[in-house]
Amino acid sequence: MKKLRNMSELRRQRGAVLVVSLVVLLVVTLMGLGALETAVFQERMAANAQNKNVAFQDTASLLEDILRDENVLGGGVATLHNAIVRGVGEPGNPTNYNAVSPVAAEYVVTYMGEDSPFVGEGQETSLSSPIPRRRFELRLTTENANTQAGTSHIQGFVPN
Repeated sequence: MKKLRNMSELRRQRGAVLVVSLVVLLVVTLMGLGALETAVFQERMAANAQNKNVAFQDTASLLEDILRDENVLGGGVATLHNAIVRGVGEPGNPTNYNAVSPVAAEYVVTYMGEDSPFVGEGQETSLSSPIPRRRFELRLTTENANTQAGTSHIQGFVPN
């Protein structure tokens, strides 16, 4: 009789082990899915950071190109003249700049006034103070069509 009772308990335990192992398997599967989702999210964050870094470098490079481009800020001076006519602190309309595809770039030139050699009325900073020169601000905005990442840079400059 005792032997039969042990057999029936043994059968019940085998069923319980199956249910417990299925529950453990379900928990482990859910943990694995959570880890996979976290890994995919971190990969996306890394790709976005890389795209933003490339966009930043593209914009910085193009900004230097524009500042050296005679057609934009040199010879013809129409861009600078128009900025002066608009007045101090009044930005113009964005102008497209030919960048290498897939990067799209546009810039705005703003007249910022004159740098003065005077600290206060009637006070010179030094005896060899330069003649006041006109100051400008160049704002460049770029966007990469492939990654949708873009940045803006602002650079102040005094033309030669």
